[in-house]
Amino acid sequence: MEKIQIVYYTGTGSTKIIAEEIYQQLTALNIESELHRLTVDSLPVISKNMNFDTKLILLYAVHAFNAPDLVYTLIKSLEEISNRSAMVISVSGGGAMISNTACREPVKRLLKKKGFNVVTEAMAVMPNNWISPVPEEIAKELVRIVPNKVSKWLKAFLHNKSVPYVKPIFIDYPITSLGRLEVIGAKFFGKRIKVNSKCNGCGHCVKNCPANNITFIVKDSGDKTLNFDSKCHFCLSCLYECPQHALSPGFLKFAVIPTGYPLKLYCQPTENPLSSDAILLALKGKAWEGVRRYLIED
Repeated sequence: MEKIQIVYYTGTGSTKIIAEEIYQQLTALNIESELHRLTVDSLPVISKNMNFDTKLILLYAVHAFNAPDLVYTLIKSLEEISNRSAMVISVSGGGAMISNTACREPVKRLLKKKGFNVVTEAMAVMPNNWISPVPEEIAKELVRIVPNKVSKWLKAFLHNKSVPYVKPIFIDYPITSLGRLEVIGAKFFGKRIKVNSKCNGCGHCVKNCPANNITFIVKDSGDKTLNFDSKCHFCLSCLYECPQHALSPGFLKFAVIPTGYPLKLYCQPTENPLSSDAILLALKGKAWEGVRRYLIED
């Protein structure tokens, strides 16, 4: 019997919301599936679980117009077995727009070499978590429509069909390739994260870092201090999710939203969907074109 492996890479949690919704809807359909968060530690287990009778649903947050480096590491680790169906969902805060519409292309090519047939692909949009946040009502609307979006994508995937998406143009490909340079920048970013006196050594950042970039150093006195290595993925999880708000960037400060990323607030239920007029009023300018399109088409 075919099984579906749902593998997702997330930093601040938005992609996890979509992955869990996929798992819940498959369970409701009595389709056997497994849900795995992709981290350095879980990668060997995920790779081992992929076999000839397993379909793949792969989700990842878009990092610099591309997939996170760990996604490529996972795919390269898989055995080559033909005729496996896959769905690839990229998740961004800006939606499909120039610069990121090719963000799934390298992943699809690599999956094809491993014997996967990517029958369905989509760009999911979730609240933006870097540089500039979307208005709260827009963020809540993006979370609210997740079940509806997932239902459409799953229906297509289970019937080996595609869904409409914005196809990349020529300029998008080199932009996506250049985005891989973020892997280098992330190493500097992670190494320079600052810890203030609010840190109580709870270890939340250590346990939740997908890159294993954060460890404790125990001093002779018995006190623990955080140590940041150069394996960072630039996912921003530690900065936004620290319960004590004890971490801050020492490099690329402009990329981090000063007020944080209140995903729990965005997940609070809303009574009524936003109208198209309200969406257009809240999201003005070229930068939000992809988000407007994503919301209004729903």
